[in-house]
Amino acid sequence: MDFNYTEAVFSAPEKRIFDSQGTLDFQKSLAMLRIQYYLQKYITLCRGIQVTDFAPTDENEFTTFIGGLLSRLSDLVDETPPEKVHSRFGNLSYRDWQTKFDTQLDGWIHELIPEKYHRSIIEMRYYIANAFGSKERIDYGTGHELSFLAVIMCLDMLGVASMRGVQILHCFNKYYDLVQKLILTYRLEPAGSHGVWGLDDHFHFSYIIGSTQLLGRRTSLTPRDISNVKLMERDSDKNLFCKSITFINRVKTGPFCNHSPLLYNISRSVHTWQKMQQGLIKMYKAEVLNKFPVVQHFWFGTAFFPWTHYDSKTSLPVYQPNEQDEVSGSTNLSSNLPFNSPPNSTNVTTKMPPPLSTNTARFLHKR
Repeated sequence: MDFNYTEAVFSAPEKRIFDSQGTLDFQKSLAMLRIQYYLQKYITLCRGIQVTDFAPTDENEFTTFIGGLLSRLSDLVDETPPEKVHSRFGNLSYRDWQTKFDTQLDGWIHELIPEKYHRSIIEMRYYIANAFGSKERIDYGTGHELSFLAVIMCLDMLGVASMRGVQILHCFNKYYDLVQKLILTYRLEPAGSHGVWGLDDHFHFSYIIGSTQLLGRRTSLTPRDISNVKLMERDSDKNLFCKSITFINRVKTGPFCNHSPLLYNISRSVHTWQKMQQGLIKMYKAEVLNKFPVVQHFWFGTAFFPWTHYDSKTSLPVYQPNEQDEVSGSTNLSSNLPFNSPPNSTNVTTKMPPPLSTNTARFLHKR
């Protein structure tokens, strides 16, 4: 995937997706072409590799940048304890953490990234700032996870350092450590979760990479072991799929089949990790990359993820809502259940999704 840093013109990312038509145009953009290219690249690189395969000799400018940033953000959490209030979701101290994060971010990036790449910061900063949840809604979901994936892609396009599977896994593992810490510390609400009918309240890409790790190597784990708490905990430090399941078991109570019925049903219907990976990738493209409530928060600059047609390279149209739509609150959404719902939304938990068997059938359906 060609990217010429010398010729690239960087600009502050802007909102381009305002409705379902914008979501459709996103699918034929150069930005989407790059996202799908690097998504497949990282999936391929992480095949058969464990998180614990990372060694000190694998450190380079890429892992130093990500590791240094995440370490400082983790320290900020320690410096910003949650308010002692009794609430299920949304500790207001998270907004204080976000304010500190935003105040120091520019200085950190300039310090951590090589000087020759500094003119790209105007674009990269947006994706970094949006990779750790919403300050306004005090939530976290797959759209924020996508923003972190975009950060990795930006560094890859710049050619900051070589990227191998072990380094990619190391950085994502550190990222999920921090996000889980944020969720537990500040009780971040799931961003537009499907509830028990969704794959996971917060993550999706971790399951893709985790299932990929189990390909191309000998393992005793099978998809049916997903509901086995001890087996998932045993491998949670080595595998991102197991790490995600272990986190679910930490924050939810009751039988796995009750609080995570889609994952449970898939584990009983899918018999190989290859099929699991294929189904998860297909689901990611449909439920994350092609869902307005998620991608409306993905903004576009002029270099890394341009709002241009992937073939003609011409600018794509922008359909901004008119004043009447804004007053009435109309959003013209094409999705049934939002991943990033607005504050105080009530339709997420009340609107029934398709039957579980239908979801599983879609997961298994071949392209």
